[in-house]
Amino acid sequence: MNDITSFEIIGMFSEIAAAVSCNSHWLSRLDAVAGDGDHGEVMAAAFTAMEQQLAALDPSSVTPARVFDMAAETFLTIDSASARLYASAFRRAGSTLPGRHVITEAEFDRAFEAMANGIIAHGQANAPHKNMVDAWQPALSAYLSARNNGGDLGACLTEAADAALAGADPDPLRPDPLPFAHPDRVMDPGCASAVLIIRSIRYALQD
Repeated sequence: MNDITSFEIIGMFSEIAAAVSCNSHWLSRLDAVAGDGDHGEVMAAAFTAMEQQLAALDPSSVTPARVFDMAAETFLTIDSASARLYASAFRRAGSTLPGRHVITEAEFDRAFEAMANGIIAHGQANAPHKNMVDAWQPALSAYLSARNNGGDLGACLTEAADAALAGADPDPLRPDPLPFAHPDRVMDPGCASAVLIIRSIRYALQD
């Protein structure tokens, strides 16, 4: 893939919405271990609301930048810290893109980097417990490394998805085993949804 159209960016968000909706109960069960158990519901509601708006669009009438902006605007209507983080991330991504209906891989690179940095900048970096930053930070590093080594977009996104999963791993085989009900024995819900999102981007935009 050399160029990316608005149609493909809309499809990318639809892929994310489907993955998050299908796994919403799992995300909420993870969140129930140490949180209020609504992460799956919140993320599914945000992406479903966004998909409904995008489904009514004629792809030829919007730019990829505008699609990201619409996603940000939708997420800002959801009363959730996670939704606000993604709203900021999508806004940052959209702001890097030109006002054209077709963007290049290099331009998408900048959008992906801005999106990830939005999560990293406003998330809980270096927190005592894992959170979505622990998935997005290694994903971004792997993406940029793959690109610097000559990888195409598919390769970059594959490396990012694999790194996100590795970063999200709760490491149950650690030498100091934790009690069964300890939050660090299961994947953090923010990490889990980040993995789903990055994998969905890969599926949607791979050749």
